[in-house]
Amino acid sequence: MSSTAMHHDLQVISTAEHVPLARRETVKVLASWGMSEQVVDTACLIISELVTNVVQHAAVLSPTATVTLTVEDEAELVLAVADAHPFKPKPLPAAHDLGGRGLFLVNALVREVHGRAEVVPDTATGGKRIVVRLPLAPRPRLIHRTSASNLCWPTPSTRKGHADARIGPPP
Repeated sequence: MSSTAMHHDLQVISTAEHVPLARRETVKVLASWGMSEQVVDTACLIISELVTNVVQHAAVLSPTATVTLTVEDEAELVLAVADAHPFKPKPLPAAHDLGGRGLFLVNALVREVHGRAEVVPDTATGGKRIVVRLPLAPRPRLIHRTSASNLCWPTPSTRKGHADARIGPPP
């Protein structure tokens, strides 16, 4: 499927009851595009957290939010959540008793997969869009190091928790 065909918009009502709807729609769309289970899981968690932030912090000025899923250049999955509230959120350096876990978690997930996240103004609504870019080409992860010349790289079975691994340079 071409990347131009891989675009989906969903408008959700800014209430807690609609967070699962955004999550289910994300699963359905990304699975239909052939995304890996890991990409789908990561994207669903990010979408859930971003829509929940709209519900908790922007619903008073933004009765709806727009979730956008796009594949660009067959190399990255772009997730975006837009609302009409002008407040631009900033992740806290750490979670605290009153909250702060949502964007903290999103940023941790984005860093883990070497992605990017940004908040951009949405001139159409006066609000903002939180845009997350996740690379679709996985980078090999070092799972065990015995020496500089003897590296252990994950194989498909070690990614699922099995014991075998490939020794030597990455595939």
